[in-house]
Amino acid sequence: MSADHPCVAEIATIRDSLAGIGDPWRCGETRLSRLSAESRRARLGVPAPSAEEITARADVPARMADVALRAAGAPVAAVHAPTPHLPPAFDLRDVGGRNYVTLVKDQGECGSCSAFGAIAALESTAAYTRGAPGLGLDLSEAHAFFGHAAAREAITPDGTWPDELLQDFVTLGVTFEDHYPYSDDDSGSLDPRWTDRVARAEDVVDLSRDPAAIKQHIYGYGPVTACLVVYDDLFHYTGGVYRHTTEQTSGGHCVALVGWDDEAGCWIAKNSWGPEWGEDGFLRIAYGEAYIEDYPDPRPTTLGCTGVNLRGWLPAQRALRLFATAHDANGWVYLENLGWTRLSGGAHSTTNKLAMLTFARANGGVIAPYIVDDELSMIQLVQ
Repeated sequence: MSADHPCVAEIATIRDSLAGIGDPWRCGETRLSRLSAESRRARLGVPAPSAEEITARADVPARMADVALRAAGAPVAAVHAPTPHLPPAFDLRDVGGRNYVTLVKDQGECGSCSAFGAIAALESTAAYTRGAPGLGLDLSEAHAFFGHAAAREAITPDGTWPDELLQDFVTLGVTFEDHYPYSDDDSGSLDPRWTDRVARAEDVVDLSRDPAAIKQHIYGYGPVTACLVVYDDLFHYTGGVYRHTTEQTSGGHCVALVGWDDEAGCWIAKNSWGPEWGEDGFLRIAYGEAYIEDYPDPRPTTLGCTGVNLRGWLPAQRALRLFATAHDANGWVYLENLGWTRLSGGAHSTTNKLAMLTFARANGGVIAPYIVDDELSMIQLVQ
């Protein structure tokens, strides 16, 4: 880093401020540090709050932190929760050694962060609610942003909102990445057969202004979208628990919350600035910081869904176990990356599928499954 670059002075000033508050996080040159202010803002994508909206929430950060800390030990009713009470720390990247969080992506120089935050929530919810960390779902941010958001004319100069995208995921669904590859200049195109390869969200839940409910949802169903005010020091974050050291802001941004840590007093967020930024693409952010639980806008911004219906071919995998009942010709297969899945199509179809699955298992082969909701509709034998 050349000494005359403006970011050198920025980083030095931030480090001085951090030293004065005990160095809660680390500051250094990141892939965003050398960008111009305009290019940095282009990597956000949530409409910026007004000064009046921020002032009206002056008491929110302390209140959110208090509620978040008091949630530990609360009972959990969700069927997918690992235990019946909220733990003091939880991370969807390591649930009993299993990782339900998909890879960190890079939105590039495009205000599409809401699409990335909403897609991150959908992908991991699909895996977590199925108990299938190997699901490997890769959904299309391009379809969400350049397709759905553009169609409803919801892309403002500052970006778009995650609640609108999640509603589109319920009513229309979103296709897989290979049916509309993402590029920040929208040079990809939507495959006209996308409705045969689609994910649909179930029951979108508004969790805004309620840290206890946010934890309940992450623990019981999977990640939630969250919007935060971006203070200018965040671009230089390289690790630790983030708290802003400046009052200068660049706009709003959407991430996906994937866990929390009460001892550190923070949320764990998946960002969309690539794996080279922050902590391998992730951010630990203090409870109440940057209005992450209650973005300064009347609309809901902290949201999750309770399930994801899938339609489409999934990656080839092994059939590990089979089960059938003779009296009603029901059959199930335990797929390597999906878990127990019912065979659909009636007695004759079930018999044929069981024969193909038995052949594949006996010969050490793998099958490509076509899933409709939670049922196995078709099978292809893969050599």
